[in-house]
Amino acid sequence: MNPFWEKVEEVNRKLILPAIVLLLFIIIYEIFFHGENHTVNFIVKILDGLVIAVFVIDLVFLGRKAKSTKFFFRNYWLDILAVFPFGLLFNLMEQIYRVLAGVERFVVGQAIVHEGLEVRKEVRFLARSERFGKFFRIGGRLLRVITKTRLFSRFHRWKYQQERKDFRR
Repeated sequence: MNPFWEKVEEVNRKLILPAIVLLLFIIIYEIFFHGENHTVNFIVKILDGLVIAVFVIDLVFLGRKAKSTKFFFRNYWLDILAVFPFGLLFNLMEQIYRVLAGVERFVVGQAIVHEGLEVRKEVRFLARSERFGKFFRIGGRLLRVITKTRLFSRFHRWKYQQERKDFRR
């Protein structure tokens, strides 16, 4: 491998532990202190993106070192799931819903006044789905923490050794 990429891998390996600690603080903030301060929320989103970037770079190097594609997906599927941005997916769905609801109001006009109760029900559902999305984001962050800790690596290694012993019998 190129010395530059070896250096990048070494630096990224050193950034994993601080990223896990930062991710724990982000999770605690999301659960307990989530406020209406847009500046703080924006900073949290940027920090979360940086943590995801560290984990994605780690996943890329794991993929390059994997024996085969099958081995990579079999052994690192949880890491792949951990870096999948569920929050972006739910935000995109929310934006699409808002655009479609806005177009409907513009085109239909007077019909919305008559269907006010239905819109209110949809807004309540959207508020619930926003909370649901928040829990998905927190779950995804917890998944990243779990997959990058040594406890998970030890369990995964132990399970693999048990499977090999069973296979030999």
